[in-house]
Amino acid sequence: MNSTSINTNVSVIVAHRGPGHHLLRIFKDLKMWFSEIKVVGPSTDAVSQVIKTHGGKWIQSESSSIYELWEMGIQSQTSSWYLLLEGREYFSAVLKENILETTKLAPVQKTWFSINRKVFFLKQRLKYSLEWTHDPQSGLLFVGTEKKSILNSTSVFLNKKSLEGDSVYFSEETISEVITNTIQRSDHAADQLYQANPDLSSYNLFLKALVFPPTYFFKTWIGRRGIREGFAGFLFSFMESLTVLLGFLRYFEKYIRSGRQIKGKLNTIKKILIIKLRGMGDAVIATAVIRNIGNLMPNISISILTLKFCKPIFENNPHLDSVYGLSGEPDKTEISKITHQLSQKKFDVILNLHARNLSSHLAQKIKARWCISRSYFMREKFTSVMLGSDHSLDKASIEKDLDCIRAIGLDPIDKITELFLTNEETTWAKQYLSRVGVDIRKKMVTVHPAVSQSIRHWGMGRFVSLSQKLITNYDCQVMGIFSNKEQSIADIFNEQVKEAFVYVGPLRESIALINEANLMIDNSSGPAQVSVALKTPTLVLVGPDYENTYHEKSTYDKNHCVFFKEVPCRDLFFSKCLTPETCTNLVCLDHSVDEVIEKSLKLLFP
Repeated sequence: MNSTSINTNVSVIVAHRGPGHHLLRIFKDLKMWFSEIKVVGPSTDAVSQVIKTHGGKWIQSESSSIYELWEMGIQSQTSSWYLLLEGREYFSAVLKENILETTKLAPVQKTWFSINRKVFFLKQRLKYSLEWTHDPQSGLLFVGTEKKSILNSTSVFLNKKSLEGDSVYFSEETISEVITNTIQRSDHAADQLYQANPDLSSYNLFLKALVFPPTYFFKTWIGRRGIREGFAGFLFSFMESLTVLLGFLRYFEKYIRSGRQIKGKLNTIKKILIIKLRGMGDAVIATAVIRNIGNLMPNISISILTLKFCKPIFENNPHLDSVYGLSGEPDKTEISKITHQLSQKKFDVILNLHARNLSSHLAQKIKARWCISRSYFMREKFTSVMLGSDHSLDKASIEKDLDCIRAIGLDPIDKITELFLTNEETTWAKQYLSRVGVDIRKKMVTVHPAVSQSIRHWGMGRFVSLSQKLITNYDCQVMGIFSNKEQSIADIFNEQVKEAFVYVGPLRESIALINEANLMIDNSSGPAQVSVALKTPTLVLVGPDYENTYHEKSTYDKNHCVFFKEVPCRDLFFSKCLTPETCTNLVCLDHSVDEVIEKSLKLLFP
């Protein structure tokens, strides 16, 4: 064929997957017939350079899906005709001539022209054309004036014709290559099954998985005459049926356990229950999820189940309809009562934002259409959506909670936590401060020198020294904020810093007082989260936690600060130090008083 007859109407897209020893020869053969050739696949420096030198184009992609490689090539080129083939397939002269004649036509609609293949498998020429059901066959695609094509849409192949001539296709050469490609084919099998049956339940999927794989095996082994191909035919038939089986399993993971089915039914969701059975700081973090659901789905009824001492965190929240409380160590009677009460509400979705034994047990017992449990350190059994654990060690807890709504197709607007005070509560706080003698002309710093775990405590001595210096040297006022359970700690602080104010009382009143402060200084504990949610400048002293585990970076702007030391002895569960013996001086909390004062002054006097 001379250069004047080279076809310029067709864009040739060559999907390169697997060994590339055929690719260069195929390109040179096609170049004599077609001017526009693009190879899509992983870059092979020597081969790709030769192809580019001879006028071809190369699109880098690590995908092992033929569909994806072809689609990427189509998206990069505007044409009416696309010739799609693999980088291990040779076209006969008769076939290429027929392609040239076909492209002179002008079909009235999108049309797929299929190609007959002669197949080599495991380096053996097959007597019968055994081709993978879930791999695409090469062909010529007419799209007309449509610039883009979605190859995984079944409508592409509704108007189908055949081309004269054959191609010689060199399929997998080794068993390991067959196994590798089977994984990719099973993913495509799952996609095809979802297109046909988007609402398959786990039970129906299980029934199909019992029936279809053996059916496929015998159809291929007997009906398609794989039995006549010896070992290669048996292996092909077996892997064909295995692809189907893995396709059902992939469907389960990709479309059921991923939340895809729920995503398609968001408009049917009317009631959501959030479960957060953790401490006060975790309860505050949960308000970011509540805020996002409330803004993204304004007509949804949202309820929350939390520990009783955390219920005040959610008071006056405009996004919540109901707040339910549970004891820290509930007995069977209490559990039975709350699960029965919540089951009567007929929730559509349960979001269990921190799956542990108790919360998982409750989520299992409360009747709902779907349950999504956020668990990163164990495979949660009682969940409709498996979130996975592909995050860094210090992925913020807010992000982990928001993953629960991302799984069902909700894109969070922000990561802001929030608390809501009434006018009466704000007025009470101002009056209380005036009554105890706080001077509104001076800066007031609230401190919380207490924590639930000793390894998270900056130390009472340091808090005392910090408070004394702020009062004596910088004319600040300091108020210690404590819960009723922390009365003994409050007494110690009051005795050692007599000039400080001390408040011991209910949580809502503490929140109102923190709201009036100019700065909050705390260990990595609940009051620090309260302060951030109130937008009060906050200084947090982080110990055995990772830097951003409980303190999302985006919320710590110029008004907040996290003191953090990088040490190698952090336990992934933050339960104790990793060293053989617990560190007595807590090197992770070795933040000097002078350093903390210096940063405090910058926050107080910006």
